[in-house]
Amino acid sequence: MKQELKQTFDKPASTVIKMFGDRQYFERKYAELGFKNVQVLEHDKKGDQFTIRVRYTAKADVALPDFAKKFVPAEMTITQRDSWDMAKKVGQLEVELAGLPLKVGAAMRLVDSGKGSTNTIAWEIKCSVPLVGGKLEKLLMSDIEAKADADLAASRKILADY
Repeated sequence: MKQELKQTFDKPASTVIKMFGDRQYFERKYAELGFKNVQVLEHDKKGDQFTIRVRYTAKADVALPDFAKKFVPAEMTITQRDSWDMAKKVGQLEVELAGLPLKVGAAMRLVDSGKGSTNTIAWEIKCSVPLVGGKLEKLLMSDIEAKADADLAASRKILADY
């Protein structure tokens, strides 16, 4: 399943990319979102390349139908890796959901737009479970969409400090 989401900011891409390349941004954002057990597992910044891998615990923001409860725990352990080419303002997002048969990733592109900037996130979700895989993909995309507004609000709040 593929889905594209957009985040808009009131500051130029050159400012937003500084935030996206800052470890403290991720720590603050996850705290703001109320995620538990946040651990930075990896953090690297060399030249224009930035990578961070963080593990945290979060609850699904969508009601789980009966078939999904067999696959999806009430609280998920998530490992997320963000990597950015700071000069080109393009990035990759990889998400691992512990114990779930889903592969989740996204390509990101940050550009100036109007008086601010836009980050386009092209999500791709794949599930290897026969028969219910498509339903699990849609369920996860619904959860991503449900979290998107809070994620954007937290990012905009933190952006004020850059």
